[in-house]
Amino acid sequence: MGQDRGRMVSITDREDHGYRRPVQTPPGPPVWTGLLQIGLSSMLAVLFLVILAKTREQNQLLLRLEQRLQGLENSRALDRTSVLEEQQRAMVGRLQTLEAAAQRLEALEQQQEQWRSALADMQGRAVRRSPTDPDPFPTPPMPSAGAGSRTGPPPADRRDGGVLRPPALGSP
Repeated sequence: MGQDRGRMVSITDREDHGYRRPVQTPPGPPVWTGLLQIGLSSMLAVLFLVILAKTREQNQLLLRLEQRLQGLENSRALDRTSVLEEQQRAMVGRLQTLEAAAQRLEALEQQQEQWRSALADMQGRAVRRSPTDPDPFPTPPMPSAGAGSRTGPPPADRRDGGVLRPPALGSP
């Protein structure tokens, strides 16, 4: 063995003399990193599925909320529409009342115009009528002093200022 030191030993000689090379592991990452990658990948897959489920749940919740909001808006719009319809009915009722009053007023104006024309015709006939024509509307005669009437001076000539007082008990 001492002689082997100076001399070169070939690979085949080493194998012959009991030299064996140690077994080398293949170059690359250690074995535990593969297990870590598998664990992380499965954890990411689970997280992805959880996030996907939560997103779907939130989308459904948003859809329900949008439907509720739309329902509330429709309800408010319906309330506003019904209030406006009531106001419109009231306005139509008032307009019909005004139209009826306008028609009555128009009828009264026509009647008034007829009366005016009739009055003008009567006044025109009275002016054209001769003084010898008998009066178509004679004035009624004044009532005469009868048994029940009082005789005496007119009220202006009385001392009591025209106030009528019952006669005194002793006077005729």
